[in-house]
Amino acid sequence: MAFAGDRSIVLYGIGSEYVHEAVEIALRAGVSIAAFIDNMPAGAGRQFPGLEPVLVPAACDDGIRALPVLVPLVTPGHRKAVTAEAMGRGFAGAATLIDPTAILARSTRFGEGFQVNAAVVIGANCAFGRHVLLNRSASIGHDARVEDFASLGPGCVLCGSCRIGAGAFIGGGATLAPGVSVGANAIVGAGAVVIRDVPPGCFVAGNPARIVREGLRGYNDVGV
Repeated sequence: MAFAGDRSIVLYGIGSEYVHEAVEIALRAGVSIAAFIDNMPAGAGRQFPGLEPVLVPAACDDGIRALPVLVPLVTPGHRKAVTAEAMGRGFAGAATLIDPTAILARSTRFGEGFQVNAAVVIGANCAFGRHVLLNRSASIGHDARVEDFASLGPGCVLCGSCRIGAGAFIGGGATLAPGVSVGANAIVGAGAVVIRDVPPGCFVAGNPARIVREGLRGYNDVGV
């Protein structure tokens, strides 16, 4: 796992603009980025100003593949698919990247691939699965449980004892009341105020949040 002052990492899958957030986190944390991997089929011809060196997977030597990988993609389903691709290409494992401005309770537990952006606050006795992404200024109340590949947007607030299912997406500025559960692959719209449980595969929005769509595969129609 890569923490402040730790080893080099590789960013794999750089098609999202969120890659620039990951770069900033790494800079603040004192973590060097050895390479940026463009895994798209036309990768050799694409330009990524400010990112270097950019490699395609076939150009990665054993030294690059020996480094832990972070996938800077916000969409949970894309993050899962690209993580599996990187592991299938022989990379050493998943990196964890935590911004030094984040505040984590000493009791915080998390799996591999944890991504924590600036000014996140995590309360006591919280547990996070594998490859969870917490965006800027998210506030996570005590005893929260967040499952694999979930994404929590900027400024969202989870009050105490919330449960977030695998692959769920919580939009920026959303607020979840104490004890609320959000099912796997569900989507909470930006700014929503959620006072009731959200079933799996549903999109809720508004204040109070109501179901807008059902039967979704996940955010951007890609589930985990």
